[in-house]
Amino acid sequence: MGLGAVLILFPAWLPDKKSVPLEDSVVEIMQSALLAFSAALMFATAPHAGPYRAIYRAIGFLTVAALVAEIGGAVDDIIEPLRSEYLICALLAWTGLTLLRHRRETLYFIGFASRHPASGFALAALILIYAFSRVFGSSVFWRASLGTNYNPDIPPICRGYLELLACYFILLAAIGFCLPLIRRRYGMISEP
Repeated sequence: MGLGAVLILFPAWLPDKKSVPLEDSVVEIMQSALLAFSAALMFATAPHAGPYRAIYRAIGFLTVAALVAEIGGAVDDIIEPLRSEYLICALLAWTGLTLLRHRRETLYFIGFASRHPASGFALAALILIYAFSRVFGSSVFWRASLGTNYNPDIPPICRGYLELLACYFILLAAIGFCLPLIRRRYGMISEP
């Protein structure tokens, strides 16, 4: 946790260069790295998840979808005639179909996840992305708060750091869901 806090604050200690905006450089790379590591962790744990293998892969693909959304511009350049949104929709459709095909295991996993502390980190990440980053990343909020001292660099910096914190929470959630499988082979919950 301490190392993660230092990692999240690392871009703030970098020298201020006006030529490279913070959201498009170090913070963006760190967000992508945290999401990629979270997805890799879920995919690496999936073979050890027994009957929940498909659920872990589906969560891994959800994390990949978040990664594609984060680096959408680079993905758009690679798949030029298409857009990254098409890839995200395909990943979400595959995940939904997988969870529907494995309804029983999905329901057991939801029951397990509702009692697991890692779900708190995942929920906190969603709240950071969809609530706090929308409010604290808006120029309207900062204009009303700071008045004449408003600086237009503040909203994107706040949005970038809140998204970075959310990506760190996603990594902590992935670690939390994978730890029971590392400690004992199928130790999550009783098999359906």
